[in-house]
Amino acid sequence: YYPICLRILLERHDWSFANRRAALAELADNDRATEWAHAYILPAGCATPLRLVAAAGYAPDFIVENRTLYTQLGNAVLEYAAGDVTDSEMPGMFIDALAFALAARLAVPIRDSREMKGQLLQQAEIAFQRAVAEDRNRQPEHDVVGQDAVALVRPGAALGRWLR
Repeated sequence: YYPICLRILLERHDWSFANRRAALAELADNDRATEWAHAYILPAGCATPLRLVAAAGYAPDFIVENRTLYTQLGNAVLEYAAGDVTDSEMPGMFIDALAFALAARLAVPIRDSREMKGQLLQQAEIAFQRAVAEDRNRQPEHDVVGQDAVALVRPGAALGRWLR
């Protein structure tokens, strides 16, 4: 059950420890050239494509079909969630959530206890939510903040606008 539980947990959240960046290799044959200017092969360890890395404020669109990423962006760099993370990369809270997920799957075959499985599923969900909260606290948001937004949160910025 380990690979199944790991994959499910990795798919449920954009984990900072599992994110990677890679320059994409463009395919010589773009079978959708009338719709998309570029076609790229996904990196080998890519489980979920997250976003293309581009100039500030620009979020290029893309689609993925059969491990091919189509976009208008040339020289694309992809940020993606890896499916091949090692135990040493996993933070403790994630390992805890993974352990509870495994325990819930193993409880019924070992003891034939549906009540125990329900309790372990609840504990697994709590452990997952704690791991997500810890991960979000460690990572800054991905949104690009413009100069006006930065100026608004600086001390005295609002006061200066009122005094004008």
